[in-house]
Amino acid sequence: MIQDTSSQDVILTKPRAKSVWLKLAIAGVATVALSLTAYPTISSWSSSDRSVKLSRVRIATVERGGFVRDISLQGNIVAANSPKLYAPAMGTVNLMVNPGELVNQDDIVALVSSPALTNQLQQEQSKLGSLQIEFERQKIATKQAKIKSRQKIQLEEVVLDAANREKRRAELSIKIQAVSQLDYEKAIDDLKSSQLKYQFAIEQAELEKENLAFELKTREFELNQYRLIVENTERLVNELRIRAPVSGIVGSWAVEQKSAVSVNQPLLSIVDLSAFQVEIDIPESYADALGLGMLVKVNYNAKEFDASVVSISPEVSNNIIKGRVAFSSTPPPGIKQNQRVSSRVILEQKQNVLYLPRGSFVQHHAGLKVFVVKNETATLTNVNLGARSIDKIEITSGLQQGQDVIISNTDFVKDAKILSLN
Repeated sequence: MIQDTSSQDVILTKPRAKSVWLKLAIAGVATVALSLTAYPTISSWSSSDRSVKLSRVRIATVERGGFVRDISLQGNIVAANSPKLYAPAMGTVNLMVNPGELVNQDDIVALVSSPALTNQLQQEQSKLGSLQIEFERQKIATKQAKIKSRQKIQLEEVVLDAANREKRRAELSIKIQAVSQLDYEKAIDDLKSSQLKYQFAIEQAELEKENLAFELKTREFELNQYRLIVENTERLVNELRIRAPVSGIVGSWAVEQKSAVSVNQPLLSIVDLSAFQVEIDIPESYADALGLGMLVKVNYNAKEFDASVVSISPEVSNNIIKGRVAFSSTPPPGIKQNQRVSSRVILEQKQNVLYLPRGSFVQHHAGLKVFVVKNETATLTNVNLGARSIDKIEITSGLQQGQDVIISNTDFVKDAKILSLN
């Protein structure tokens, strides 16, 4: 026979009132503690205009230090010295070097065959020889004319001496009445005639001397003038051997090999590798800010090289102004013409200023207000911004060093003045 379960039953007593009140007290204390803990969060939520996730904003700290105001500009590497070589005369060109080949200064890079110019030089040299012979002949003729003039003077001098003797004989004869008065007067006339001829011979010899000197000088001028013509033609013939004006690299050919060329037709160019510059595109809005001599940092192969602004075009084209930047020292190795590079133009440098990293926060409230972060709360604060560089913005007033500021775009909060960050 199965027994009942009475032996397993336990008689429960009625719970005391004290035990219930203890549990209620413990629950109350826990509730108060939880309320005190959550009060700051609840208070922040209640006082903020909008709640924003912390991952949605970017926060930066106000720092103090050096500030460089600069602008970033793009540009191309260009050769500051890239002379083009032209044909000096009509003929056939023979290019001696290929594009991309290195050449030294005065190396022959092209030959122009010009039969017409060569023949012209030969003709002019022949004529120059003829003028030289004429000049020498004129020198001989001048000497001969001088001898004849001197001979004539001497002969007239002999006749004059004879006339003087005849006059003295006539004077003695007239005293003793050995000659007639007519013969005496004839002797005097002959003396005067001889004196006049002698004087005229001297004057004529002087005039002939001046005339001979003039003729000789004229021939000499003609000779020198034609010698200059020959020298110029010789220079043109020598220029048919076209030489490199600088050491560098050969650019592209402007004509085909063995082709006929005309005077002053471009043949090829030489790029001076030691004089590379950067041609930068300057936005019109920065035209007044840039000036000659400003420091520039050219970025090439992840390195910055010092340079300076050497020229700014006075012309605006498509809202762009062209400028030239020259390296302060030797250009970077391996640099190539028309290579695209970036550069920073240093407009201004300041020390001991407050600044923030550059961000899009300036788009909200026109850059006159920013959200300052403290204890997970961002408060809209008045601020004055100064100069702006590529990566920094100067703070002139409204913020202090060490403060945290939202630097990302906050347009999405609209007119909210206090944000709760969570």
